[in-house]
Amino acid sequence: MCTHSEHRSVQGSAATGVLHRVPNSLSFYYQHLLVASERIDTTWASTDSWFEPSWQLPKLGPELDEFFSVSGISAGELGEYRGRRLHFLDLTENPGTHTTKTFGSSVIVARAVRHTELTGEPVLLVTPSAANKAVALRNAVLRAYQVGLSDPSKLRVVTVVPSSSLPKLWASDIDADPALRAANPMGVYSGPEREHVKEITTAAVGDLAADDPVLRGFRVWYTLNPKNYMVADFIRTLFEYEYFPPVGERWHTHAVSSAYGFLGHDLGRQMAAEDGVRFDVPQRYLLVQHLETPDLVSAVTGIDVETVVRDLYRATGDGLLTRPADADPRLPEYCYSTGERLERTFYTRNPPTTKAVRQLVADHGGNGIVVSLPECVNRYAFVRDLLRGADFHRLPEDPRRLREWAMVMSAVGCLNAIDRDLIPAGADVVIHGSGAYSEGEFHQIDRSRLIEVNTPDEVRALISGAIQADGERG
Repeated sequence: MCTHSEHRSVQGSAATGVLHRVPNSLSFYYQHLLVASERIDTTWASTDSWFEPSWQLPKLGPELDEFFSVSGISAGELGEYRGRRLHFLDLTENPGTHTTKTFGSSVIVARAVRHTELTGEPVLLVTPSAANKAVALRNAVLRAYQVGLSDPSKLRVVTVVPSSSLPKLWASDIDADPALRAANPMGVYSGPEREHVKEITTAAVGDLAADDPVLRGFRVWYTLNPKNYMVADFIRTLFEYEYFPPVGERWHTHAVSSAYGFLGHDLGRQMAAEDGVRFDVPQRYLLVQHLETPDLVSAVTGIDVETVVRDLYRATGDGLLTRPADADPRLPEYCYSTGERLERTFYTRNPPTTKAVRQLVADHGGNGIVVSLPECVNRYAFVRDLLRGADFHRLPEDPRRLREWAMVMSAVGCLNAIDRDLIPAGADVVIHGSGAYSEGEFHQIDRSRLIEVNTPDEVRALISGAIQADGERG
């Protein structure tokens, strides 16, 4: 079994920009991952009585180690900004996704593999997604095939995404090969409300669970439960405890939809405390969102963001809507429109994590801030240069080429919060880089390889078709 001694971290210097790097974090922290899996908070119950595998993982042998090899984490020093010390946490190293969804998706697939090892039952994963979860889960399934951890007779995935996400969908061998595409289909929803992909997929899985929980031998696992991602996101805390210095107060900034990452970070803190690990650094959480779906910011601040922006913002001569001077500084200084969509990934209304996130901020401190597209565009060059100081060079010169804005949103939210004294002077700040990719880093999936689904019955047919497919590669 691989241990810390076999999966070493890499320590750099201030001159390199990267201070610490763990190239394969899921293998490096494998023993901790097993413990976290056993302790996962029971309050995150499964949906109804639907199937969910145990939290056991395969033994850490060569195949699993290679499968986990894309889970690199690195930390960089960004220097000081207005009296606050800035750090950068890069969670986007996997070249097949460039998002933090790699971590949760890898653990989901590993659990499915272990279920099949224990029971002989193959598993079909199902999830709705704005884009990134779907891309990451498909990437994880493909990697499991490639390293010999599983094959299409034992593991498949069905994803459903809104049509507005097409520019964010990555092509790969899982859609290029006709047999793999049939066994792992992606459905596209063209209805007016993007989030309805969750409703139609949930309804379809519910119908299947009620009628026949085992389809042609396959167990159908609806993977959207937040705990499936939290258990991998806790690795951020282990990394922080091991490599970040003690300080008087540390803030974490993160562009969020449901804030799985912050909940996972807190899970790691709880585990450390239970194990008697003392890390006396107060943790504060800054949630960054856009105007289209500011639900968590509203939840933790008490601001009715949509109403305030709609009622108080006024047009100026430069074509922007501007915040009144006496309005809350947690709102954008200016924006293009009151319901502005900055990043397609963030589409969730009333996320199921709202209560837990509100409690997290109440218990530990923190805040929320909404950023606008023109704010991000105006600070883009500064952010790009700032992150280059931590050896992060993947932001393109032209922001119009950027297809994933989460990392930029997190950085701009951090800078705006400091400018407005929402983060106190002297604080240590970690910018969580959860996603960034642009044109040229991936090939967009061919629309003809997707299947139109607009109703629960059509999603159910998509799932049935995946199970009936041969799956043998040509």
